[in-house]
Amino acid sequence: MQPAGYNTSIPVKITTPDRVETRIGTLDFSDGFPTEATAELVYDHLDFLRGVEAFLCAVPAASLEAMRAGSEGSGLTACNRVAIADELLGSGPLFLTGNTDTVYASAILDLERDGPTVVEIPAGCGPGTVNDAWFRFVIDMGKPGPDRGAGGTY
Repeated sequence: MQPAGYNTSIPVKITTPDRVETRIGTLDFSDGFPTEATAELVYDHLDFLRGVEAFLCAVPAASLEAMRAGSEGSGLTACNRVAIADELLGSGPLFLTGNTDTVYASAILDLERDGPTVVEIPAGCGPGTVNDAWFRFVIDMGKPGPDRGAGGTY
């Protein structure tokens, strides 16, 4: 159907229908433009989606912050203090990515407080992983890292 006032025929298959049923409700359009109610519904949905995305993106950082607070609460308040698990994890600890076949050691480095910090890994130690405060991978240490298990300075 050709809209009134246009000289070029527009194929119907590329036009916006006047009404679209979606999971968020009915979207109404006039000459391809959303009605005020439709625009408001879509913007509300986008706000919701962005809120969900913000929550999901923050889960790793929230997990690491909980680990930092727990470490600090256990007296690990300096970069030279390390927590070493004396047994494998069970289902009790609330680690975001913890598993039951890894011996865990954890150190929280505060570069803002302590400045540049050197970590020395003795030969035969590891594997170990360094993550940033958003739980993003930085580097592996030990056998999977650049030192290949021979010991290294990071």
